[in-house]
Parts: sequence; structure tokens; C-alpha cells
Amino acid sequence: MKSSTKIWLGIFTFLPLVLLLLCFGFIITIFLDNIEELQHNHNQFPLEFLHSIFWFVFLIILMAIASLGVKIYYIVHVNNTEGNDTNKKIIWTLILIFLGLIASVVYYFIEITSIKSIDKH
Repeated sequence: MKSSTKIWLGIFTFLPLVLLLLCFGFIITIFLDNIEELQHNHNQFPLEFLHSIFWFVFLIILMAIASLGVKIYYIVHVNNTEGNDTNKKIIWTLILIFLGLIASVVYYFIEITSIKSIDKH
């Protein structure tokens, strides 16, 4: 596997984690700002809240798509690697399915970065 491919896999592996952290920060910011707006506007519903929720949902959907894509790629990768026996394929597939983001990061460091790559030009 080329080193540029490994770098792109690393970026896409960590992208859902970064988006998750952004979502947490974003939701805290949304609620704190809108609580202040409620107090200043005498308990009228702030319309900016709906705009903020749209961006929060957009980040969640983007995170889900990135996470699912990485998970599918790694499941296909583990099953197409010739050096893996059947037990290793089954174990990694189950780990990737049930443990999600953490399993993708672990798989990246254990299997992808440790592959002895021969760059073919």
C-alpha cells in the first residue's frame, strides 16, 4: 500500500472523531447561546436555534457517512488481505461492526500502518 494511501486512510479514519468533537462543542454552544436569547427575549422561541440545529444535524450526518465509509473499507480490506486466516477475518469483521470508531482507529494502527508496503509506481 502506498504511503499516500495510508495518509488518506488516516485522515478519513480520524475524521469522524474530529466531527464528533465538533458536534459536542457545537451543541454546547447552541444551548448556551439560546438560553441567553430566551432570557433576553422574554421566553420567545429563538429562530436562530433552528438554524443552529440544521448545522448540528449536518455534522452528524457527515460523521455517520464518513464512519460508515471507513468501516466498510476496513471490512473489505481485512477480508481481501491474503495473509489473514479465517479466524482473523471473522474477529476483525465483528470488532469493526460492533465497536465502531474506536475499532477503526485501532485497525488503522495495527493493520494499516504496520503493513510492509511496496510502492508500485
